Amino acid sequence: MLLDPDATLEAVASNLQDLPFPWSGDPVEIVGWGFSNVVLRAGADVLIRVPRTPGAKDRSQRTAEVLRRLPLLPLAVPEVLGVLPAGPRLPFGAVLLRKLPGAVVDDDVARADREAFTGDLAAFLSALHNCGDEPVLDILRADGAGRAVDVLDAATAAATADLLAGRERQVFERWATAYRRWFAGAEVVPIHGDVWPGNLLHTSGRLSGALDWDEARVGPRAVDLCGVWYLGRDFAEEAVRAYAARNACDFEVLHEETRLAGVRRELRGVTWSLRHDDPEELKESLDKVRRSLREFLLPPG
Repeated sequence: MLLDPDATLEAVASNLQDLPFPWSGDPVEIVGWGFSNVVLRAGADVLIRVPRTPGAKDRSQRTAEVLRRLPLLPLAVPEVLGVLPAGPRLPFGAVLLRKLPGAVVDDDVARADREAFTGDLAAFLSALHNCGDEPVLDILRADGAGRAVDVLDAATAAATADLLAGRERQVFERWATAYRRWFAGAEVVPIHGDVWPGNLLHTSGRLSGALDWDEARVGPRAVDLCGVWYLGRDFAEEAVRAYAARNACDFEVLHEETRLAGVRRELRGVTWSLRHDDPEELKESLDKVRRSLREFLLPPG
C-alpha cells in the first residue's frame, strides 16, 4: 500500500502523545522504507514499525505477541512498548519497540573470541529450543504457516531443478530427497527462525541481543544453526559442536541436519525471486543455493 511519508510521520507523532509511557517529544524520523513495513525512530531508543499491507499487519501483531510471551533468555529481545491503533493515515496501525543496545555482529567480532561467541550462541539457542512454556508454544504453533515455512514445496523444487544442470542438478535432487526424508521425522522445538549475524547484536565483543522475530515458530533446531555458516565453515562447525555438547546431541547428525537446512534457507530466496519476477535476485539466490549444495556434499571437519 502507498503510504505518504509526511502523513505517516504526523500520524505516528500524534498517536505517541496518547501512549502510557513517557515520550520525550523528540522528532520522529524514517529509518527504513521497505515493501512490507516502514520503520521509524522516535528519540534514541524507540522504534516504530508501520505495516504497509494486511499481511505485514498480521505478522507485526503476531511478532509483538511472541515477544511479550518469551521467557527470560540469555540474549535480550526487543521490548514491546505499545501498539498504535489503525486509522485513516495508519491503515494497519503500528507497533512500538524499544531499540536494543549494541551493534550488529560481523565476521571480525565473531572471530575475535570464537569460544565466547559460540558459547553465547549455544546458550541462547539451547534456552529457546528447550523452552516448554505453554503460552509461548501456543503462539508459536498458532501461526497459520507454521512448519510450512520449512516444507520443500514442489514448485520451488521443480523450478530450481530446471535452472540447474549436470552435476549440480544431480546434487540438488539428492539433497531434496534427503531433506524430505529428514524433515518428515524431524523433532520440532521453539525456534527463532532467522538466526544469522545480521540479526545478532554484540556489546563489547559478547553476544547481547537477538533481533527480528518475525519467523519465530516451531521447527527443527537445525534451522537456527544453519545461518551461522555465513561466518565460514570452520566457525559454523565450532558453533554446532558447542550446541551439540550443551544439548547432548550427536555432532555428526546435527551437522548433517544443519547442512540440509542450509540449502532450504537459500531456496527461500529462489521462491521470492520467482514470485516477484526478479531476475537479478534469482541469479543471486541461485548462487547461494550452489554454495550451500557444495557445503552439503562436504563431510564434517
